[in-house]
Amino acid sequence: MSMLGVSVIGCGYLGSIHARLWMQQPAARLVGVYDLVPERAQELARELGVTAFPTLSDALDASDAVTVAVSTSSHAEVVLAALARAKHVLIEKPVAATVAEAEDIAQAAARAGTVVHVGHVERYNAAFVAARRYVTRPLFIEAHRLSPFRIRGTDVSVIGDLMIHDLDLVVALVGEPALRVEAHGVAVVSDSVDIANARIEFAGGCIANLTASRLTPKPLRKLRLFQPNAYLSLDFSAPDLEVYRLVAEGEQALSSSDQAGIEVPGFGSKTILYDHPQLEPTNAIMEEHRAFVASILNGAPAVVGLADGIAALRLAQEIEQRVAERLSSLPVQ
Repeated sequence: MSMLGVSVIGCGYLGSIHARLWMQQPAARLVGVYDLVPERAQELARELGVTAFPTLSDALDASDAVTVAVSTSSHAEVVLAALARAKHVLIEKPVAATVAEAEDIAQAAARAGTVVHVGHVERYNAAFVAARRYVTRPLFIEAHRLSPFRIRGTDVSVIGDLMIHDLDLVVALVGEPALRVEAHGVAVVSDSVDIANARIEFAGGCIANLTASRLTPKPLRKLRLFQPNAYLSLDFSAPDLEVYRLVAEGEQALSSSDQAGIEVPGFGSKTILYDHPQLEPTNAIMEEHRAFVASILNGAPAVVGLADGIAALRLAQEIEQRVAERLSSLPVQ
């Protein structure tokens, strides 16, 4: 297969972005788009010069692979239909509405033997990619993901809409099972939780404190990580990474931007190195597409596979449960 034929299922905000970026992938060809609202698919198809498929079956039959960017509640239905036809699938996050649906997808993917990636796009963010080389043993992680209110995404709570990005990042960084979860949240303007905080304790002792809100005037996407002898600060919006490391005399820098050491009183010959690497601007969704194509054409391992998507969803579902339990225990006003 020299050129991958791709269709985008769902032509809303994210689906439109996926479709436009697929036009720029050298090893793939966007063959068409499909949406439950025909006019929306037709408008996007006219813009891009591709086919607006009249049915989901038509879109699947014409494609080698699909991006699924429909509402979360419809993920399982669309993905299972694609896998039944042995198509490769890139699923927008979260992988499904429930863990049970996600496990059905995993079983269908095993039967189909095709590539399935999950769109946790922050894994491709330049700040996160650069940070991975510094991470050794996280002991405390704090993340804030704040956004202005938008109607899109409110078919799920802020946990499934925004916090799940950071849940995926934390699970990837820590690499250990979660032992305890505490969570709080409230619905303010929608019918589901709009602001939430979760505290997660992992088997190796790491604590993660995550806050997500879709009620703030200005967006914010930051993560701070503390580990023995190091502190990392990631800004996903910039993107930007700052690293402070306590090192022994003569220890080599990890980056050419490591600046001169600062002497630390009481630590003998140890110094603090400040590293502020220059990050190359990248389009994370385009990098996600590239990784998806590489897995299909070259067998490259998935950056975010089904197991990753299910792990993040499982943790999100537990946080949802803890929030619901707390809300149900509050006195009725």
